[in-house]
Amino acid sequence: MGRGGRGFRSALVVGLVALLAACGGQDVPEGAVHLKAGEPVEVDGLTLTAANFGEDSISLIASDGQDFDDAVDLTVGRSGEVKGKSFELVKVEVEGSGDDVVEESGQAWVLPAG
Repeated sequence: MGRGGRGFRSALVVGLVALLAACGGQDVPEGAVHLKAGEPVEVDGLTLTAANFGEDSISLIASDGQDFDDAVDLTVGRSGEVKGKSFELVKVEVEGSGDDVVEESGQAWVLPAG
């Protein structure tokens, strides 16, 4: 194949890589809170911690610093309420799958919904 064929293939590969990168960036909406396994994050007067990672689920633990901690189990695409505030789990990343999920590797993104 001549130079034109190689140039077309190169352009096609570059285009596909750009398209995949753009799609990956859309997984997490603006305003989503990034949580890493066991690392607390302050959000709207609550301290949030993600635990019990699955391939598409987490337990979201919330503390307001006054009462007992509260938790809710979330699945991607569904909302749950904890300490009077609603959060939607939008994405989970973990190493492994099924019973072999490495929870310590877990990352999750939740969107405060109100």
